[in-house]
Formats: sequence, structure tokens, C-alpha cells
Amino acid sequence: MRKLTFALLLAGSPLLLAACEQSVQEASQEVREAHQDAVERVAKEERDVQDAAKNAADNVIQEQRELEDAQRAEQEKILKEKRDLEDAQRREAERTETP
Repeated sequence: MRKLTFALLLAGSPLLLAACEQSVQEASQEVREAHQDAVERVAKEERDVQDAAKNAADNVIQEQRELEDAQRAEQEKILKEKRDLEDAQRREAERTETP
């Protein structure tokens, strides 16, 4: 009986080993795929972060330009008002000096 059991074990060993090897290969493939997926997700997230940083920098630059344009427009408006006031004062002085 022992010899029969031993013979059956020996006869079934290659099948058991083949099944184990296939299972190990499948698990190894799954690990490689999971790793590749993780690498791709990380790369995408890095690209997303870089894009967001670039967009934020572009927004800041645009806002700075808009602020500078607004400042320039206000300065021009103040200068124009100052000139208009000086012209009005000059005309008033000429009008009052002329008999």
C-alpha cells in the first residue's frame, strides 16, 4: 500500500509541479502588469501636475500683464486729466488777464 501511495505521489508530482509553475507564471505576469499600470499612472499624474503648474504660471503671468496694463491705463488717465486741468487753468488765466 505504501508503495502504491508513493508511486501515485511520484506519478502526480509532475502534474502538481506544472500546475504550480503555471500559477507562479500567471502571478508573475499579473505583478508585471500591475507594476506597468502603476508606472503609467505615476507618469500621467506627473504630467498632470506639470500641466497644472504650467497653467498656474501662465495664469499668473496673464494676471500680471493685465495688472500692468491697468496701471498704465490709469497713469495715462491721470496724466490726461492733469494736462486737461493745466490747459483749463491756463485758459482761465488768459481769459481773466485779457481785458
